[in-house]
Amino acid sequence: MIVNLNGVLIEKHPSEAIIDVNGVGYLCYISNNTYDKLPMLNNKVSLLIYHQISENNQSLYGFSSHVEKDMFLMLISVSGIGPKTGINIMSSVSAEEFKRRLIAGEVELLSSLPGIGPKTARRIIVELKDKLVNYSSSEMPIENSENNQSYKDAHNALKSLGFNPNEINKCLSKLIEDDQRIDTQDLIREALKLLKK
Repeated sequence: MIVNLNGVLIEKHPSEAIIDVNGVGYLCYISNNTYDKLPMLNNKVSLLIYHQISENNQSLYGFSSHVEKDMFLMLISVSGIGPKTGINIMSSVSAEEFKRRLIAGEVELLSSLPGIGPKTARRIIVELKDKLVNYSSSEMPIENSENNQSYKDAHNALKSLGFNPNEINKCLSKLIEDDQRIDTQDLIREALKLLKK
């Protein structure tokens, strides 16, 4: 069972990386968050690994932090969520932000993530919320419907303009985290500035 890889990064893409360990190249599926933390090519890299072994296949999933790997392992423990869906979810939002949404029971915001419908979002909240109760109250998101509505309206507006839903989620989550009283118009305006960079 492979639990971590230390080697040289010889290829990288937003969804996967290849690490050379003593002349053997290992393909690892990664999230956008891990991709952002990878070094330049031909530099040393170290990733935490989840080694999936099935009847017909073996796959490696790589993570730059224990927090992200732990969140991924929690996700795939939920019935109906496999590693591919789990890594896609981790690509669309940071592990910390996902925890905050989960603790707040934000079904609508969770169901806006790829691969998660309302039923799955509720299942995730029911099965995982108790495991995260040690999160401090200061880290929990605001839970008013006005904030959720602003997020949804801004998300729909930006999506209609052709922006990537994953990038929209990341951007809006950051803006709301910085200013929890931000209204829809300001949210869209500020998000456009970030998304057009």
